[in-house]
Amino acid sequence: MKNITTALTIACLITSGSSLRTANADETQRGDSDPRPDIQSLARDGLDLDTQAEPFELNFGALQDDSTESNGWRVDFNTWIWLAGVDGTVGARGLTVDVSADFGDILDASDSILAFSGRLEVAKDRWGGFIDGMYLNLGVDDVTGPLGFADIDVTQEMIMIDFGVTYRIGEWTPNGEAARNSRDTTLDLYAGGRYTSLEIELDPARLAARSRSREWLDPIVGGKLVLPINEKWHLAANGDIGGFGVESDFTWSMTSVLGYDFLLFDHPATAYFGYRAIGWDFTEGSGSDLFTWDVVMHGPILGFSLKF
Repeated sequence: MKNITTALTIACLITSGSSLRTANADETQRGDSDPRPDIQSLARDGLDLDTQAEPFELNFGALQDDSTESNGWRVDFNTWIWLAGVDGTVGARGLTVDVSADFGDILDASDSILAFSGRLEVAKDRWGGFIDGMYLNLGVDDVTGPLGFADIDVTQEMIMIDFGVTYRIGEWTPNGEAARNSRDTTLDLYAGGRYTSLEIELDPARLAARSRSREWLDPIVGGKLVLPINEKWHLAANGDIGGFGVESDFTWSMTSVLGYDFLLFDHPATAYFGYRAIGWDFTEGSGSDLFTWDVVMHGPILGFSLKF
């Protein structure tokens, strides 16, 4: 009996070994003999391998999609001082005078000079809107009257409000040092209106003073370009034209600034300086009822902006 049991055990062992060899052979034929992962396959699947190098990217300033912004909203508040001079012809109740005075002349000869300006821009993705207001009260003394007779003091009090809708044509990532700036290169178009409320007083030395006030609204169309220079500095320029005979025969404006970008209480801020000019060609009435405002106001600006 013992010999029979031993023989059966040996037979089972031989049969098990043969089965194992057959299974291994089948696995070898199916190509499953190597359980190690295929590195090239894993790389193609996008897995992060220690042996995989960081990709090298080239930035050619491609057009960006505005939807990549965190929430799509942009809010920008600006305020500035405008050291404005005035050149042109002003008239009230039939009396017209030619005025030419820069800010220094106005500062020396004027009894009054007060100006306040501010601008608010709100945009989401490509569409936005703005309102730009200015209050100005200044005077120019001893302006030579018609035919050289008498000296005339000219005082003007103005409220001007620009407003409109903006559309972002494009937004591009700058190259080089400018790529480190938080701003992108942007180009916006806008259309809206320019409201002007103006009171002019002419006070001749030998005649009675006369004054006249008018308000009008002109359509305007324009564009704005922002161009980063390096990590901290950028250029911005905007200009528009309007009037087209609706109220003014013609009106226009141009503003160019150089800005320094920094953070203020974790908000992007900018201190800037530049030059601004606004022109009107507005005439109403005739004879003793003539009102004329055919001038260009121009001069340097100093300002500050804050983004939210």
